[in-house]
Amino acid sequence: MHDHDHASAGIEALLLDPDSQIRASQNELVADEGPWAGGPEAVEGHLREVVADLNRIPELVVEHAEFRHYGSGYASNVDVFLTKRDGSTRRVEPDGYITVEGITVVLCRLAPIACVLSPGERSHHPDGRGAWSLPWLSDVREMPIPGWERGSEQISHVLDRHRIALIGPDLLSRRALPGLKIDTNLGDGPPHSIFDVWFHWAD
Repeated sequence: MHDHDHASAGIEALLLDPDSQIRASQNELVADEGPWAGGPEAVEGHLREVVADLNRIPELVVEHAEFRHYGSGYASNVDVFLTKRDGSTRRVEPDGYITVEGITVVLCRLAPIACVLSPGERSHHPDGRGAWSLPWLSDVREMPIPGWERGSEQISHVLDRHRIALIGPDLLSRRALPGLKIDTNLGDGPPHSIFDVWFHWAD
């Protein structure tokens, strides 16, 4: 376990702060430094830079980055699916589907935080069909991810460089502010978790 797997006191205070949780639940940017002080367009541009940086790390390559709010509604996050650059986690199925194993980095749009999900699969067919999973609290893992240690380290370096804090399942599993209303298809609440506050999507 590395030190950067645990949120600093300042980031933890931000995520747990009642006023910050209320603002985040209303899809307002909460952090007041860097791109987050510049508004949604600045954040969007910054997150695209982060994804481009992730795509340059030696061990992994970005297979897909979802900036389109899953096609409709609003997502408070961008999820980035990375697979091994050497092609060892990619296979072509007899029915024509290409199945790729990888790990997902979920970048928050509302504050400079992210979480990483356990390894999963994404599949797509030349005719445009495909299948993948949405981010769920139950899939959030501590770093490094077993079997993906080198890639995990490289992801952590990129996030550190962009001053994005990696948040683990212990903090994200905590209970959110009582009575908080969050419009999300990703959570099991109410009652909501800290994950729901910062990583939510409504169609």
